[in-house]
Amino acid sequence: MNDYRSLDLPFIKSKIAEYASILEAKEQILDQEIIYNPLVIKSNITETKEALNILKDDYVISFDGINNVNEYLDKAEKNITLNGAELLKILVFHNHCSRLKKQFTNFNKELNIRDYTDSIYLDTDVFNKIENCIDNNGEIKLDCTDELRRVCKELENAEKSLYSRAYQFVDKHMASLQEPSLFERNNRVVLLIKNSDKNKYGGYAYGTSSSGLASYVEPSPLVELNNRRMQLLQAKEDEISRILKHLTYVVSGICSFYRKNFDSLVKLNVVFAKASYGYAHNGIMAEISSDRYFEYTDICHPLIDEKKVISNSYRLYSPYKGIVISGSNTGGKTVSLKLIGLATVCTYLGIPLIASKAIVPIYDDVLVDIDDNQSIQDSLSTFSSHITNINNILSKATDKSLILIDELVSGTDPKQAQAISLAIIDKIKEIGSSFVITTHYDEIKNYSYDDDTILLSAVSFNMETLTPTYHYLENAVGSSNALEIASRYISDESIIEKARYYLDLKQTKEDELINKLAKQIEETSLEKERLDNLQEENRVLKEELNSKIKSFDSEKAILRENYLKELNDFIDNEKKKTVSRLQSLHSSKEVNKIEEIVKDVEIKPIKEIVQEDETIEIGDNVRINDNEQIGVVTEIRNNNVVVNVRGISVKTKISDLKKMPKIKVEKTKIIKPKVARVSNELNLVGQRVEDGLVLMDEYLDKANASRLSSVKIIHGIGTGTLRTALRERMKKIKYIDKYHDGDFYDGGSAVTIVEFKK
Repeated sequence: MNDYRSLDLPFIKSKIAEYASILEAKEQILDQEIIYNPLVIKSNITETKEALNILKDDYVISFDGINNVNEYLDKAEKNITLNGAELLKILVFHNHCSRLKKQFTNFNKELNIRDYTDSIYLDTDVFNKIENCIDNNGEIKLDCTDELRRVCKELENAEKSLYSRAYQFVDKHMASLQEPSLFERNNRVVLLIKNSDKNKYGGYAYGTSSSGLASYVEPSPLVELNNRRMQLLQAKEDEISRILKHLTYVVSGICSFYRKNFDSLVKLNVVFAKASYGYAHNGIMAEISSDRYFEYTDICHPLIDEKKVISNSYRLYSPYKGIVISGSNTGGKTVSLKLIGLATVCTYLGIPLIASKAIVPIYDDVLVDIDDNQSIQDSLSTFSSHITNINNILSKATDKSLILIDELVSGTDPKQAQAISLAIIDKIKEIGSSFVITTHYDEIKNYSYDDDTILLSAVSFNMETLTPTYHYLENAVGSSNALEIASRYISDESIIEKARYYLDLKQTKEDELINKLAKQIEETSLEKERLDNLQEENRVLKEELNSKIKSFDSEKAILRENYLKELNDFIDNEKKKTVSRLQSLHSSKEVNKIEEIVKDVEIKPIKEIVQEDETIEIGDNVRINDNEQIGVVTEIRNNNVVVNVRGISVKTKISDLKKMPKIKVEKTKIIKPKVARVSNELNLVGQRVEDGLVLMDEYLDKANASRLSSVKIIHGIGTGTLRTALRERMKKIKYIDKYHDGDFYDGGSAVTIVEFKK
């Protein structure tokens, strides 16, 4: 079994297990193995994705309080009588099953995870019986059967009689008592009588006190009452025992179903633990790729502090078959390698990834060689252990596998190690596996650079601060920067200088070119990071500016609305004043005529102020800044403008003008007083279309002004051309409410009835 410990998978599992409530669910999460089966993998992804969506919709799915009841179900199947507390636990489990089943019925039937709750079996009759007999403390309810109720009532009366007689004895024989209290011995009420009087009242003795000066005595008057109490206590216990046996019997018939119920809830809890982990970390579920290529965008390692972790994007795409990552020590090569592997196996287990996008192929195996695998017990060196692992990987790998190797062939002579490494890469390519490999070796970098099927990448290093940035760079080559890093720890500068001397002796032109290219890439990376920060600052400033613009627009709209309201109020007041003056002059016939006309005048309010742009054109209203005169633009030549101010042409510069906004007012509609009666029909039979339209327009205007409710337009049938043209015109006349054919007596389709708006 591969637990992928080198990829930190067990640590991720332990984090997810914290989100599980059921102990067995925690264990399943920790023990879950990867099954390289496409159906299983897709099912795992789908289930977690569905659960994650449910949580994002603010549903609360609780598994708190669900415990394993299989132990009690096993006892019931073996006819071992369950006590009240055990029956209560089974009842509580049943209620949890019922709650979750009911909750999931509200979700889409197409959800895969509904299968878990749909399969839950509920036997309401059995649990109604338990609920009727067991209280919330796991005790038998004393009124659950007629027999138990009767026995308990008789027991209560018997105890009253017993205690009453006992207290009477105490009051009567106080001098003989060591203490005036009642005691119980062997479930019988007794008194503590001085040894000098213990045989004075008959009955039975049940031992002496701790001091030895008195004895516990059941006097003769209490014997029969104690006997009766003992009989009833036994009867009560017998009835309770009978009830518990019966409840155990009814539970024994559903044990197999409720074991399956528990299994379903455990599996469902596992799914929601993964989803809860993803929800808490803003995780996503990866998509499955149909080919061998993967893509992880803005992915973060889940075990690194969220405030410190650096996101990276990794991808393997055509025509590349593998990735070689180079770069500094402690620069993040191994972290990148682990993260690619971890994201893959987590996806297969249905675990969300902390990324903005993830596309994962389905490999038949993920084969890993990471860390120092030296085995003292097997007497293997670092190199031997490393090579042994790689040999095992190559023997298992297929063209559908993913191979991850950290520091390909280390722990031996560098020249021979590089040769072996190149041969291993050739073998992996021959097998056809996808691969991600980290290396320090320049030969492997050169090989990868020349190979069109290998994506050469690097992790960047800040040469100014001599610290890794942990940024992954695609299509890049990285330098080990060993000397730079060593200079931070070796205080003797002569050692570093001597090392540079020896390095220069062995360095080829290709090596120099690679190092120079690596430094350029790192500088470019730093510059990109700086530009990204500037871009983020610009984005924040842009958001602030947009917010201020919205605030300004909102204030401008409020001011415009207030101005229009004041203007409309002014118009209304002036209209009222005018009507009031006319009413005061009501005796004048001339004024009466004017009033009749004013009543038919409809003054509509100003709808809006049209805010023009600042471009000045001929016909615009403008204000001359120098003298505040208002006029109309009549001529524009380049920057020179001619403005007509009350009939006087004024020449000025276009920069000296301020464009005035237009106030858009609906035209006042004045309806002339009725002067003559208008017929309620118009005959257009025989008219040409053009003439008919003119005549109809004039007639309809008069008919509407005369307050007719409807009129008849006679156009005949003919070819239908005139009728069609008239009706098309009617569609455009605003004061027409509707029109239709006349009825049989009006002329049918040879006539159009026009109805005006009221």
